Parts: sequence; C-alpha cells; structure tokens
Amino acid sequence: MKNQLIVKEEITINASSENVWDVLTLPKYVAQWDELPEDYPEEPMTVGSQVVWDLPNGEQSITTIIKAEKKKNL
Repeated sequence: MKNQLIVKEEITINASSENVWDVLTLPKYVAQWDELPEDYPEEPMTVGSQVVWDLPNGEQSITTIIKAEKKKNL
C-alpha cells in the first residue's frame, strides 16, 4: 500500500445529529458537496464503504470509511 492518510476533523454544526449523519452518509446528499463516481451505489455509507476516484494519471484515490457510530462519529 502506498502512503496512507487518515483525516481526523471535528467541527460544530447547527443542525440535528440525524440531519448531519444523513448528509455525510447518504450518497444523494454527498453528491451535492463532493463528486462521487457515476457508478457509486445509492446505499448509505458504512464501515468498509469505499469511494474510488480514477485520476487522470491512471492512479486511483480511495476513501474508506473506517469508523461509523450512527449520529456520533464518522
């Protein structure tokens, strides 16, 4: 495996935890703020879900959900 980057970020959002969770895990909302691959499934993202982007140089950028506690931690 090439270099691995794990992002840890925490912010406060003025919305219910249920709404925030949906916006971060449901592809229909994620697609409004991030470019998902055309063939990305419509099921909610869960632990192990991956988003794979094909880069112009032939490589791939892969995002994997490694932790998900509903309405608490993603």
